[in-house]
Amino acid sequence: MDFNRAELKQGVRLSMKGATTRPMLVTLLFTVAVSAGTWLINTVLGWMLTGGVGSISATVQQYILQGYDVDYAVHAALLELLSMGAGAIFGAVVGGSVLSILVALWQGVMNVGYEGYCLSMVRNEDPPMGKIFGALSQFIPVFITRFLTGVFMCLWGLLVALGYGVLLVVMGLLAALTESVLLTMLLMLAAVAWLVLGILWISVRYALVDYVLLDKGLSGMEAIRENKRLMQGNIGRAFKLQLSFAGWYLLMFVIVYAAVFAFVALLAAQVYSGSANPVAIGAMMIVLLGVAPVAIIGLWLRPYITGSMAKFYDWTQGRTSNVGPGPGFGGGSDGGWGRNTDYTWSSGAGSGSGTGVGPGQGNGSGPRPNPPKPRDDPWN
Repeated sequence: MDFNRAELKQGVRLSMKGATTRPMLVTLLFTVAVSAGTWLINTVLGWMLTGGVGSISATVQQYILQGYDVDYAVHAALLELLSMGAGAIFGAVVGGSVLSILVALWQGVMNVGYEGYCLSMVRNEDPPMGKIFGALSQFIPVFITRFLTGVFMCLWGLLVALGYGVLLVVMGLLAALTESVLLTMLLMLAAVAWLVLGILWISVRYALVDYVLLDKGLSGMEAIRENKRLMQGNIGRAFKLQLSFAGWYLLMFVIVYAAVFAFVALLAAQVYSGSANPVAIGAMMIVLLGVAPVAIIGLWLRPYITGSMAKFYDWTQGRTSNVGPGPGFGGGSDGGWGRNTDYTWSSGAGSGSGTGVGPGQGNGSGPRPNPPKPRDDPWN
C-alpha cells in the first residue's frame, strides 16, 4: 500500500471538520487541564515535599518583583536557603526531584490521553471531550513505558552527543592547522546539523510507542518492540511527515516577531512624540497581533499534527498486519480506544470500506472525471 502524505493529511483535516466536539476546543481544555494540574502539583505538593522551603525559583521571582536585579535575587535566594540548615537543603533537593517526577508523570499521562483522543478522531469515532483523561486510570503502564522509552532515547542521545563532540574536536584541530574561516564555518554547520538531525531521528524512531500502548494494550518492552517493528522502513516517511509541518512553525515565528517589531516601532514613535504610557499600548498590540493569532493557530495545529501521527500509525498497521486492539484504555465494548481500521492511502480505485481519501467506483455508466489531487500544506 503506497504512502501518500498529502492524502493522509487531508484525511486528518476532514476528520477534524467532521468531529462533533471541535478539536480546537478539546485542545484548549487539554491545555488548561495540564496547566492547572501542573500548578496544583507545584504549589500544593511543592510546599509539602520541600519541607516548607518552597521553590527557589519562586523565591528568586519574589525578589525580582521587589525590584532587585537577577544576580542579587539569585544570591539572596541561595543565602536564604543556606540559612535554613543542611536538613532543609536536603529536603528541598529531594523534594524538588520528586516534584519534578510527579509533574513529568502528570504531563506524560495527559499527553498519552490526548494522543488517544486524536487516534479516535482520525478513525471517525467522534470521541467525547473526556477522552483526553482516559489514560489517567492506566498511569502505571504509561509510566513504565515512557520511562523505558526515555532510557533508550537517552542512550541514543549519548551516541549523538558523542558524535557531536568528535566533530567539535575535529573542527578545532582543522581550524588550528588550516586557519580557514570557511572550513571552520562549514564544520560548525555540519556539527549543528548532526545534532539537530540526530535528535529528530531519535524522537521519530519512538514516535509510535504511545499509539501501540493505547491501541494494543502493550506496555514496557513489548510496546517498544512493536513500535520498532512498525517503524522498520518507515522512519524516513515519519520524518518527512513531521518536517512537513515546519511551515506552520515558521508562520507563528514570523507573526510573533512581526508583533515585536510593531511594538518596538510604536514604542519609538510614542516616546518621540511624548505620548503617555506607550509601554501599555505596545504590550496590548503584542497580545492582539502576536499572542492571540499564534494561540489560535496552535489550538488548530496540535490536533492536526498529533492526528497525522495517529493516522500514520494506522497506515503502518495496514502495511504490516490486521492485528486487532488489545485491552487498551478505552473501556468500551471493543476493549480499546477504537476498532481496527482498514485505511488505504493509494490514489487508485477505492475498496468501498476504506476510510482513506481516494476515488471510488462510480455508479453511472459514463466515465467520471478524476477528483482533484489532494494537496499538502501550502508551503510543501
